[in-house]
Amino acid sequence: MSERTATGVEAFAAVGQRLPSRHRLTADEVAASQRARILVAFLEIAAEKGYPSVTIADIVERAGVSRQAFYHLFPTKHACFVAAFRAGSAVALGEINRPLSELPYTDWRGGIQRAMEKYLTLLAEHPKATWALQIECLAAGPEVAAMYHRRVAHLAELYRLTYNHVIRKEHPDRPILPDEAFDLVVGGMSDRIRYCLYTRGAEAIPELAPVFFATLMTLFGEQVDSADPAAGA
Repeated sequence: MSERTATGVEAFAAVGQRLPSRHRLTADEVAASQRARILVAFLEIAAEKGYPSVTIADIVERAGVSRQAFYHLFPTKHACFVAAFRAGSAVALGEINRPLSELPYTDWRGGIQRAMEKYLTLLAEHPKATWALQIECLAAGPEVAAMYHRRVAHLAELYRLTYNHVIRKEHPDRPILPDEAFDLVVGGMSDRIRYCLYTRGAEAIPELAPVFFATLMTLFGEQVDSADPAAGA
């Protein structure tokens, strides 16, 4: 996508903002703008009403598109949610992938902490999308639920690779951990995020970062200072 295309699509991606009657976007740019607005609209409405109650009429009204435009892009409501989940997950995982993939061997602790903080902050900044992607996805049928669990498995794999190929290279005396250990930790983190959404709201999610970080450091064999706020969060 060219710089002009990206700029044009982003300018009209706001939910409910229709394209002006006169614009200089190409047909592909118009479709990309409509698709972005539909996906965001779906996530917002799913958070507000619950996935089963979302209707095509809700989506097209919120997104500012026609039914014809919706069905040109998505054959069903379910297909739309699958696309929204994939798009939202790609953005969220990018907040973890980049810091972990770019961290130097000498700063893996800082890389993990930054990645975790950026990821949790992103979830807090988009509360409706977070609710839809963390909670409503489990009501959207087995395909979306399987995608959710693959996302959890992907995060576990990132931490597994970090431990096996970065941390144990620095500390070869540290034990080989079973693969399931990373799955359990990430699964537990996901559960705490959902619990926070139910009880305190998305804005409180970044407050989970210290205890998440302390838990990972303990798994990785690091000494956790009991006086550190992260240890007792």
